[in-house]
Amino acid sequence: MRKMFLFLVFLGASGTVFSQGGVSFQKVKEFYINGDTRVIGNSILSDHPTRVNNKPKSLNDRTEMQYVDIDGDSDTFSSSSANLDLPADAKIVYAGLYWAATYPGAEGKQKVRNDRMVYDIKKKRDRAFDLVRLKLPGSAAYTEVQGELVYDGVLDPNTDLKNAAPYVCYSDITDLLTSKKAGSGTYTLANVTALEGIMFGGSSAGWMLYLVYEQPEAPLQYMANYQGFRYISLNEPEELRFSNFRVPETGEVKASLTLAALEGDLMLAKDAVFVYGEKNKEYVPLKTQVRYANNFFNSSITFDDRKYLARNPASNNTLGFDLAKLQIPNANNSLIDNDATGVTLRFKTEEDRLFVFFTAFQTEISSDFYQRVVLEGKEDRLPAQDELEPTPETPELVAYEKDGTSEDEVATDTQPKKTENRDPALQDMLSAASIKVEGQPEGYYVVNHVFSNAKNASKWARKMENLGFAPKNFVNQANGYHYIYIDFSQDPDALYGRLQGYRKMEDLEKAWILKVNLD
Repeated sequence: MRKMFLFLVFLGASGTVFSQGGVSFQKVKEFYINGDTRVIGNSILSDHPTRVNNKPKSLNDRTEMQYVDIDGDSDTFSSSSANLDLPADAKIVYAGLYWAATYPGAEGKQKVRNDRMVYDIKKKRDRAFDLVRLKLPGSAAYTEVQGELVYDGVLDPNTDLKNAAPYVCYSDITDLLTSKKAGSGTYTLANVTALEGIMFGGSSAGWMLYLVYEQPEAPLQYMANYQGFRYISLNEPEELRFSNFRVPETGEVKASLTLAALEGDLMLAKDAVFVYGEKNKEYVPLKTQVRYANNFFNSSITFDDRKYLARNPASNNTLGFDLAKLQIPNANNSLIDNDATGVTLRFKTEEDRLFVFFTAFQTEISSDFYQRVVLEGKEDRLPAQDELEPTPETPELVAYEKDGTSEDEVATDTQPKKTENRDPALQDMLSAASIKVEGQPEGYYVVNHVFSNAKNASKWARKMENLGFAPKNFVNQANGYHYIYIDFSQDPDALYGRLQGYRKMEDLEKAWILKVNLD
C-alpha cells in the first residue's frame, strides 16, 4: 500500500471579486492516495416540512418555501438527513461539510401592487447561519459545528447577489468523524438557515458532506476539492483548470467530478458544464441519463446515471439545490488523453442564473508521476523521454514538503525538438532573443505578464492562483522587471501546444513563450 500524502491550502473568507460577483474558486485540499471519494447531502427547503416533492414542474421562485424538518426535535428548526455507504475497509482521511442558502431575511412575501408583482422581505435576518448541528450515525444527540464563512452575498457589490444574499459555510469535520469512529449510516444536519416564503428569483438551500477515504486495494488517484462562490450569469461563462497531476501513460483514463450549486431550476434550461477536449480542441458538454447537456443543473441530487434517494426527504425535485457526482465520459480517451497534465472545466448558462459553490476533481494517476514528483520531489518528465536521451537536470518545479504543504505547479515535460512544420506564430516567438536570468534553468517559459513593481506582480500571481495555476516569477536584472510564468519546458513545441489551451482562458489570451538563458 502506498503512503498517503495530504496537501493543504488555507482559504479565508476573502476571495477575489469578479465582475460577475462572488468569490473565486480556491483549492482547499488535494490528495495522492489509494482510495476514493463519497458525497452525500440533501435540501433544507421545500413546500412541506416532511413530505417529498416530486412535482416535475415546481420552481423555487413559485413555491412558498418552508423549512424541511424531519427529526421531530423541538430544539431544531430545520433538519434533513442522508445515508452514507462506505466500503468496509475504508479509512476516512478527510471530511468537509458545507451548507449554503439564499438568506436576505427570515421571510419573504409576494403580492400585487399597482398591477405589478412585488416581493417584500417581511423579516430581516434573525439567526446566525454559521452554526449548525450534526447528528452522526448511531448517535441520539447532535454535535454543534461551527462553520467558516466562504461567502456572504450581503457583502457583495453585485446588486443581484446583494438582493438574493446567498451564503456558503464550510467546516473540516475530519477529526469529529474519526474520533467518533463514524462511517456508514445516516447523517442528519439541522439548523441550516434560509429564507422561508417567496423571494425574487426563488429561495434555495441545502448541505453536503464530501469525504476522501483510503482503501488499500483501490487505484492510486489524485483528488482535489475547490470552494468559492461563482455567480454564473447570462452569457458569462466561468472556467476552472485542474492540474498538478499526470494521468496514466496507457489504457483508459478515468476521471470524475463532484459539483454543488444553488438556483439550478428544473424547468429552466440552457445551463451546462463543459470539459475541454485537448484532442479536438473543443468544449464538450457533460451529461448523464438524469442530467442533460442543456439543463445540467436541474434541482436534483444524482450519482452518475441515477438519482440519489437514500435520504430523508427523498425529493426528486430539490427546488434549486443541486449536488452531483459523475464520471467524465472519456470513450477512447477523447477528452482526457494518456499523459494529460490538466483538465479545464467551463460553466455556462443562457437562461437561469446559477450559483456554483463546490467543485471536486479526481483521476487515476501515473505511478511514474507519483514516484518522481510526489515522493521524490523532482520535475515531471514522461518516461518515454527518459529512454531517448538524458536531459540536463533543472530545479524542482513541484515544491513538495513532508509536513504536508505544497505549492501547485503545472507539470512539464521534455520532448525531442521538432523543427519542421512549425506554426508561424511559434516561430516568431522563438526568433526573439533569449534573455539572461541568473539562477533560472535554461528553456522556454509561458509568460503572461511583466511588471516593474513587485507588489503588482504579487497581485497578478494571486489572480493566476485563483484560476488554478501555480505561477512563479523571476526578475530580469537587466531591466528590473518581474516576469510571471505559469509553465516551463525545454521543448518549445510541446509547450506551444499547452499555450494554445491557456490562451482560451480569461486573462491568458496574450500569454507568450519567452526564451531564457538559451543564447
